[in-house]
Amino acid sequence: MNINPNVGSAARAWIIVPAIAVCRSAFRPTYWERRTPVRPALSAARNAAVAREIAPHWGAALPVAGIMIEAAARTAARAFVKALAPLAQAFHPLPPTLLYLAILVSLPIQAAPEPQSAPLARPPRHVAVVLDTSTSMRAPENDQPRLAIQAIKILADLLGPADDLTLAWMPDSPECVLQPDPGRRLDRDAGDLAGFKQAVDQRALYGAPTNFIVPLLTVKEALDGATGKERLLIVISDAGRDLCRGDSNRVLGELRAAGVHTAIVGLGNRGRPVHSEYDIHTAAQNPTELLSAIGEIYQRFLGAKAPDSGQLSPTSTLIETRLAPFVDEAFLLVAAQGPVGGIAPAAGNPAAEALEPDYRAGETRGIDDLTRGYRILRLRRPQAGTWRFEVTGLTGEAGWYLIQDFSISLRVVTPAKAAQGEDTLVTAQLIDDRTGQRIERPGEIPGLAVTALVDGKEIAFRDDGQEGDQSADDGLMTARVRFMGTGPVTFPVRLASRYLQDEQRQQIQVAPAAWVLEVQTPSQAFIGDTIAVAVRLKALGARQALRTPERVSAKLPDGRTLALRDDGRDGDRTAGDGVYARDWTPGQVGVLMVEYRAEGGTDSATAQGPVDVKGTIAFGPPGVLDYGRLTGRSQGEAPLDLGFIQARGRFDLKLTSDFAQSGAVLEIDLGEGYKQLGGRPLVLGFDGSGQQRYPVRLRVAACPAACRPDQAGSLVVETLDGHGQTLRAAVPIRVEIIPDHWLRCWWPVIVAILLALLGAFILYGILRPARFPRPLAVILSPEADMDEGYPFNIRSQKGARSGFYRDARIHITSDFQLRRAAGGALARLRADRLGVFIQALAGNTVLYLDADNQWEPLSTEQETRVRFSTLYKNAAGTLYFEFRNL
Repeated sequence: MNINPNVGSAARAWIIVPAIAVCRSAFRPTYWERRTPVRPALSAARNAAVAREIAPHWGAALPVAGIMIEAAARTAARAFVKALAPLAQAFHPLPPTLLYLAILVSLPIQAAPEPQSAPLARPPRHVAVVLDTSTSMRAPENDQPRLAIQAIKILADLLGPADDLTLAWMPDSPECVLQPDPGRRLDRDAGDLAGFKQAVDQRALYGAPTNFIVPLLTVKEALDGATGKERLLIVISDAGRDLCRGDSNRVLGELRAAGVHTAIVGLGNRGRPVHSEYDIHTAAQNPTELLSAIGEIYQRFLGAKAPDSGQLSPTSTLIETRLAPFVDEAFLLVAAQGPVGGIAPAAGNPAAEALEPDYRAGETRGIDDLTRGYRILRLRRPQAGTWRFEVTGLTGEAGWYLIQDFSISLRVVTPAKAAQGEDTLVTAQLIDDRTGQRIERPGEIPGLAVTALVDGKEIAFRDDGQEGDQSADDGLMTARVRFMGTGPVTFPVRLASRYLQDEQRQQIQVAPAAWVLEVQTPSQAFIGDTIAVAVRLKALGARQALRTPERVSAKLPDGRTLALRDDGRDGDRTAGDGVYARDWTPGQVGVLMVEYRAEGGTDSATAQGPVDVKGTIAFGPPGVLDYGRLTGRSQGEAPLDLGFIQARGRFDLKLTSDFAQSGAVLEIDLGEGYKQLGGRPLVLGFDGSGQQRYPVRLRVAACPAACRPDQAGSLVVETLDGHGQTLRAAVPIRVEIIPDHWLRCWWPVIVAILLALLGAFILYGILRPARFPRPLAVILSPEADMDEGYPFNIRSQKGARSGFYRDARIHITSDFQLRRAAGGALARLRADRLGVFIQALAGNTVLYLDADNQWEPLSTEQETRVRFSTLYKNAAGTLYFEFRNL
């Protein structure tokens, strides 16, 4: 069997080689094959994983509506048993199901995430097996080869490191003990597979009484603790009855209610299930059919479809097969009536990311003393093409089986609701699970068909840009679906191709057919204009199921009801076109809501529609603001008459002015006091029915600038009309402003300058004269020895202060005094900005001791600078004095 290389690029594949496959002579349909296949719902853990992946792309609304339809396309799936039929007939007595039991459990169950940059992680699985180890299982027609033990070993080999496997078997007592038995339970340890398989061989021995309730409670304990995983329970038994059947059904019902998939394989009981609470019932008449039935169970659970298989012998050991694109992982299983030495890839094979020829191996010795072996080769992301392998060490007949896991998922999205009989577009797309991206050209997948079955009619999804499909060959397929039922309607969406097969039952809420009122009234109108209030009567769903309304009316904002008609009169344009209309002239401005109602006939919902009624406005020739002649300290008033504006409805008028004369202000009273008019607009609400005259005054201050009548400017009125266009009117301002005489305007400035000059003169006369330094003192003594004298601080003496425009001065008298008056004085001291000066008064002689220790007279004609630490005296030698800084 060949695999088309054009399948896609991101799949997962297994090459599995069953060794000698022993099957029944005729591959008849089982009970499961005869009934409509419905894959069990995804587990809570799977739904949570899908929700986390989809939420960023689809938001929260779709999960609430329950309309996100997801289907995971599986690789080796539905036709698994049929594909193994030739191999089973050729390799009797080893059944092919031994192979796909091991293989299928490793296939991931994919949900369909929105295309994204990362793959959707598969939640781990937990598989539980209840094995009937009663004495009757040793019979040749049941499981003398111990193929059930072999299948459990293969399951342990192919489950991932995060997956779990629990095995429970019959207790030694037939009593209905309602508690688990940990002593008859084995759990797979991914790190010690050899130990697990050895324990299965040694402990799961046939020969116990029939007792189901204990192992069921045992595996229930394990499955209850694995709520975050996908869970499956398989019961293998040849019993036709159960003494604790009621308790067993209760436990099975609790498991099903918790989301565990349950199945049973009945050996030799002609298909009569020992219990009723199973999702899947299968029967097997011999050991060969046992493994085949187990394979069917896993086929349904995993959705796999077998693509290739073949037979081997000691003289024919070459395997040749083709791997398709979009293969993520492949397992090749070889099982033989005897040992399997090894599986070696031949030279010239395409490349793969990883190839493990000795991935897993094992063997089981049957009660018939025949040891049957198996070996598994694993390929990780192999390239498409022809692959060859050589099997060594065969001593008997063998079979091989290849299964490819394609990472292709199907996602279907429908609207939240549909109308009865109305065309509804349902979209589907195939997703490459490894990359999370949409497969752009799904038509290249051989034999691909995506269909929906609605009301017994099969409807194909298409990607050709027709029948509602938006664009051809974009990977987004569309089906036009019409639901004739009402309420919650369940319909299946099926995916099938040469390698893939899957089905998901989806549910959508279908509303009964009804009339829908589509508002045709113009959304905008102008007050006073006549418009047609109209509504279209549209059938939502099957029109033949509807009765035409007897009356269609519109409730106007003023409370009146307007009867609409479809007879071509009173505003209706065309009779019988389904549009009901009537003329109406709106009399108020604003957003008015009109309610439409259809009465009689089939019920329909009311409809509402807004009509934005706008006002009208027009400007005529404006008047003039005439203030005549104005002088300083005066004002004039003139009314702004808005009678030139014709308005219906309320409009905002913006008032500005370009009047900008120095010493004059233009103001208007809009009802809140006078406000200045300038470049910043003042807003006035105007509807033409209220006040139309507003006082405008022009206040002139003292000494204004001259203004001629043609220089005053204008008052500007602006607004937007109903069309959004700007209307503008300029009201001229006429005024002549006479300026004041210049002296009248400038005399305060002149007086201020004179006062400033006078103040400066006075201030200068006070500040300019020099004053004696504060530490300056003169020591007066009757002798030349100054220690005998008395010091006088000059500045603190009465009369030693400066005067108006006069430097400070003081006189030294012969009677050892300092006086202001010059009468009887010996010498005069005067402060100056350059220092302190001394001058002998006329008729007096004042001597000073020079550097040569000679007495020299002071001049009576001019002043000389005071010499510190220099001794002075009068001519008689009765007064000595000296200047110091104390």
